[in-house]
Amino acid sequence: MDTLYTARIHGFPNLSKAGLEPPLTEESILSLLVVLGSSISLVALVFAFITYSLFSDLRNLSGTTLMNLLAALFMTQLLYVVGVGGVPDAELCIALAFALQYARLCTFCWMLLMTHNMHNQFRTGLHLVPVTDNNITRNFLRYSVFGWGLPSAILSASVLIQYHDKAGKLLDTASLRGQNCWFLDTNAFIYGLLAPSCLIIGATFYYLVRSAILARYIISMQADIRTREKMSRKRTLQILLFSKITIVLCIVLTLAAFSKLSNKSEPFWICYHMTQGSQGFLISMLVTCNCQILKLYTRSIKSRASKHVPYYVGRGDSNPLSKSTSLQLLTWDTLPDAV
Repeated sequence: MDTLYTARIHGFPNLSKAGLEPPLTEESILSLLVVLGSSISLVALVFAFITYSLFSDLRNLSGTTLMNLLAALFMTQLLYVVGVGGVPDAELCIALAFALQYARLCTFCWMLLMTHNMHNQFRTGLHLVPVTDNNITRNFLRYSVFGWGLPSAILSASVLIQYHDKAGKLLDTASLRGQNCWFLDTNAFIYGLLAPSCLIIGATFYYLVRSAILARYIISMQADIRTREKMSRKRTLQILLFSKITIVLCIVLTLAAFSKLSNKSEPFWICYHMTQGSQGFLISMLVTCNCQILKLYTRSIKSRASKHVPYYVGRGDSNPLSKSTSLQLLTWDTLPDAV
């Protein structure tokens, strides 16, 4: 028997019962929008990841941390698309539910690490020019242990909770298939995803507020007005960028919680899947369409154009022939030796 979600979201028409082309219904349009939004999000995440991989100026600790966030978002979006058509196999269903919960936790952990790294940069960078990090490898290893290891520990607790609630029958996925195996049961969802994510989000906002206060204090210490304005603009853009990404993740988690705990309320289901499908696209646009990335693109285009300028086109360092008015220099004959 179809659930409310499968009848609403996955309302694919049955082609075997009709020889003609089925009419375009509200359910088919909504399902098409979900799949289309998820596909665009996957492409946008790949584009953002490639962008941060190409530019050497972005391959620092902050850029590498953001690349890991994009990787976690890509995992979440890809696993979400896998479950769109339903998962009939019990083993694949439970594996998909656990994998999605792990990917969601990784996303919030890497978002926390990004704000932590920003706070450290503001604390050590008293000037506009950032301080070179000589321990980037060691710091990244620490971040990796937290960003990928902490979700593994939380997921292990979720497995134990799910195992206890199912009385040892993990392959009993009847309650999961009604939601296309996107969520675990209620207790595993609350204590394994919702509660840890709320704590991580609280820590993320803590570092955002601390970074804003610290940035304002450091900016007020600058004597030069131009340096003060430039630093204020740069710090504000970074804080606003991380705040926007955190807000997008919070909205998706909130809608997921309402959808899971409200007995599949139709408005929450539709809102959740529309935001989940477009989450990757929104975050990719936020991290690529900012001033720093656009400046790198402009610099790359200018340097590439300067390399293809022909030799006969005037450059900055021109020869004396182009600046001289002497008729002797306009001939191809060599000058005679002076007597």
